[in-house]
Amino acid sequence: MNRIDLVFSYWIFIWYILYIFKIINLNPKFAIYCGITENIIIFYMMLYYKTNIKIIIGFILMFILLKILPLYTLINTKILKKDIFITLLLFIIYLLWLYINNISILDLKKQIIDMILYNKHTFPGIYFLHKLKLL
Repeated sequence: MNRIDLVFSYWIFIWYILYIFKIINLNPKFAIYCGITENIIIFYMMLYYKTNIKIIIGFILMFILLKILPLYTLINTKILKKDIFITLLLFIIYLLWLYINNISILDLKKQIIDMILYNKHTFPGIYFLHKLKLL
């Protein structure tokens, strides 16, 4: 299983929580759109490679919780240039965090491939749902 701090989607979700509770005023909507784009690509890969239905269901549940519901609450907000810049800056910080933890993007890609091709519970949300016997 991947550590939660090594999955960028959780960074975006924490940003969303901070924004909703007005702790920060930088809108994560652009970052959520980027995450949705990546998740749709992964979802289609899961369908193409016939990933286990339980993992697909877990992936969809996490997609709804981490992306769709937050986006729904932000639908009437505007994306500003500073929001795009902050998304890029946060991603750079995330890459530095991976480097500090001796993790490469290729390691993360391998975990996605393991999930898709070998039906492994490599991501925290899906792993958690599996352990709760919800999948």
